Amino acid sequence: MAAALGNHRRIEIIRLLRLKPDLPLEDIAHFCKVETSTACEHVRRLHEAGMVKKKSKGRRVLHSATKRGSGLLRSMDLLWESPSN
Repeated sequence: MAAALGNHRRIEIIRLLRLKPDLPLEDIAHFCKVETSTACEHVRRLHEAGMVKKKSKGRRVLHSATKRGSGLLRSMDLLWESPSN
């Protein structure tokens, strides 16, 4: 799991899918400003780590962040927050 979030693009994809669930791969690539093949590889790794789920809708595959992906991202955000005085 740590390796899956060890890349800034994959973190960006999880953030995107938390805000906009059920995106096809082409939209993920567009929002992240990467080639579709690059987005595909990142999403594949996130899916293998259980951080992205896929569902078929007709001929399209839609992607969303899982509870695990959202939770790990929240934990990372907490680690980066400034300590309160």
